[in-house]
Amino acid sequence: MSEAAPGEVASLLSRVSSMPFSAAEKRVAEYLLSIAEYDLAGLTSSELAERTNTSRSTIDRLSKRLGFAGIKEMRKALLQESRAMQTPVSAASTLEPAIIASDGLGEIAFKVFQSASIRALKFAEILSSSPELGELVEAIRTARSVQVFGAGASAVVALDMHQRLLRLGIPINFSEDQHNQIACAGLMKPGDLAIAISYSGRTKSTLQAAEVARSRGARIAAVLGGTRSPMAALADIRIITPPGVSLFGADAVMTRVLELMFNEALFHCLAIQNPEMLENVRRIERILGDERVK
Repeated sequence: MSEAAPGEVASLLSRVSSMPFSAAEKRVAEYLLSIAEYDLAGLTSSELAERTNTSRSTIDRLSKRLGFAGIKEMRKALLQESRAMQTPVSAASTLEPAIIASDGLGEIAFKVFQSASIRALKFAEILSSSPELGELVEAIRTARSVQVFGAGASAVVALDMHQRLLRLGIPINFSEDQHNQIACAGLMKPGDLAIAISYSGRTKSTLQAAEVARSRGARIAAVLGGTRSPMAALADIRIITPPGVSLFGADAVMTRVLELMFNEALFHCLAIQNPEMLENVRRIERILGDERVK
């Protein structure tokens, strides 16, 4: 069977989501949709079979059911569709970005997601053209240990960062208790890294923890919603999320989304540069996968 036609490629993800599969085929499909582009790009049938505890015949059968000659063509289509989803969103509509009273429900939803998409693309542009992301990756990679600080809604982002980087094998710690954060800061030493997450850069407990960590000789990185704050002045490395556009009351919420996306970008930046970290992730995923209800 030949490679899927262009029209079929465009609907590949929706077909994978709606077609019935055997248990083994489902494991393969779910795995292919869950891995990063860099992992997918060089994936062979043998590796895929090993990672999903299936056989090469299962993979060949799934490829043909989806309209492809084999894993190579299916992999290419998945990469093409993934990248098609990343086309610039800023040109997607000429609508007034602000939500107005006459907007329908669909228009409101579109404008909220469009605003988030535009900000995400702008954030990616900022990160790719400035040295801060590289500096933070190197600081994490070489740190003796990492402490993450954050309170309120920022604690959600801090917890997510902790969970993501922990799976890489990075010696990282986070406590949701603000007093514990300050206590951990007091135990830091030169060679340690503190990462403070604060939308305003003025949250008292987070700022205090960072100040204590600084007094102990630790390096300070901060993920912030603006450039002018005591935390921005204190930090050695500053990751600043771009401001929102024309959506009242949404800036802090959108910033949280961007920060969670940044955690994912940071995770992949660290993983792709270190085979040992990547293997740590795969091992943890296998262990956690064994604990899921089948």
